[in-house]
Amino acid sequence: MTGPLVVYVGRFQPPHAGHLHTMRAALDRHGRLLVLLGSANLARSARNPFTPRERAGMIRAALRESGVPPGRVTLRPLPDEFDATPWAAHVRHLARAEAGNDPIHLTGFEKDASSSYLHWFPDWTLDPSPPVMVQESVLNATAVRRALLERGEVPAHLPPAVAAFLARFLGTRTLTRLRTEWTALEAERAGWDGTPRHERLDLHVTPEHVWLARRSGPVGAGLWTLPATPLSPEALPAGAAVFAHPARSLGVPTTAHAVLADAPPAGTRPVPLAHALVRPRQFFEDHHVILRRMLEAASGAPGAGSGSPT
Repeated sequence: MTGPLVVYVGRFQPPHAGHLHTMRAALDRHGRLLVLLGSANLARSARNPFTPRERAGMIRAALRESGVPPGRVTLRPLPDEFDATPWAAHVRHLARAEAGNDPIHLTGFEKDASSSYLHWFPDWTLDPSPPVMVQESVLNATAVRRALLERGEVPAHLPPAVAAFLARFLGTRTLTRLRTEWTALEAERAGWDGTPRHERLDLHVTPEHVWLARRSGPVGAGLWTLPATPLSPEALPAGAAVFAHPARSLGVPTTAHAVLADAPPAGTRPVPLAHALVRPRQFFEDHHVILRRMLEAASGAPGAGSGSPT
């Protein structure tokens, strides 16, 4: 199929009626749609409860039941980089691979700072979508997740296929764990006084192994993590790689100062490096991105280095 390609980027955690409205509106105006499933490299969490495969399945089922031919929509995973430049480059690569030489349009709803990416592609045609309103508020996935994780409810304003998936999800151990994590994160945010938080992450790595710890509950239970030590703003390590993206932390915003450790940090064990690098969704928060960036910086790879807030 030729003609303009419409690109729609989102986390779809989970896909709701507003997402489906945007997809259908784009397909009404153009012949084909590329949906990029953001945060595809991050572990399941209260912020990202559903895997890329689960989200793709829900979207396909919702489009199918609304009569959209499956051949008009392509879904691709899109990893988070916590850095605008490589993230936007990846979006461009995926879009151009799908569009070929055809024009590219970008759709989405500009709701807050997380939608700033809509203006990062000035050579594409911006084709925005109006919001879907619910009782004078914009329908958003955060409210859907709150109903699911805080109250154990399948909310309204979901495509029937998505509602059916969530009803099945309610009875799983995974949801029980995520509800516990949600409660802990809400308590952490409620108790925060607004003071900037910093942490030191220690990375000990050899050509064959990286030394990692396992998270204890309730937040990120069982995930690999670089050992973290809280820091005061007056005692920040010199020469550290700084990772300060506002979305990097699940709870209170925290700036990470990653340093190379000469010896294995306490509480860690060696994990084959090649094994760890191909399993980003087994890491806590952005720790896999940090590991990869630190390795790139050590190797002198072009463009390597710490993340910058975007």
